Amino acid sequence: MRQILLLRHAKSSWEDDMLDDFDRPLAKRGLRDAPVMGRFIRKSGHKPDQIFSSTAQRAKETSELALKGMKADDEIITWERDLYYGSESSYLEAIRSAKEGSERIMIVGHNPKIENTVGALIGSGGSANLRMPTAALVCLNTYATNWERVNWGSSQLAWMMIPKALKHIYD
Repeated sequence: MRQILLLRHAKSSWEDDMLDDFDRPLAKRGLRDAPVMGRFIRKSGHKPDQIFSSTAQRAKETSELALKGMKADDEIITWERDLYYGSESSYLEAIRSAKEGSERIMIVGHNPKIENTVGALIGSGGSANLRMPTAALVCLNTYATNWERVNWGSSQLAWMMIPKALKHIYD
């Protein structure tokens, strides 16, 4: 069984209204939540072998801070512009491009595409009927024999974690 982790970027800042959406950084809460999610990933034994991240500033910061929390090397990150500019199909393409030696991968992206991708992967017609707040992490199990065979409807929702719940666990 292979696992797909999908992490929505942490809370972004709206302070500078002159910034393009792509360039918005993380807010204070996002700077706090992203490493907490990385620490959860490490402590729960779910460190990914490979990460695909959007190149938008808030997603890059989320990926880098989560990576620190995981105590993982940044060489496992592949930066993908299409996770910001593309569609849900771009998320599927990233999954299918994972290295065969990888048993667990992670995608760091944006709403509504990340929620829609979860829904499509579990076969609920593109709507998972679950809300992913900022920095939410979803774990899907897939029984595809290789990453290229992952398709819509080929995965099963295993669990979801949000920073708010971890606050009660770690504090």
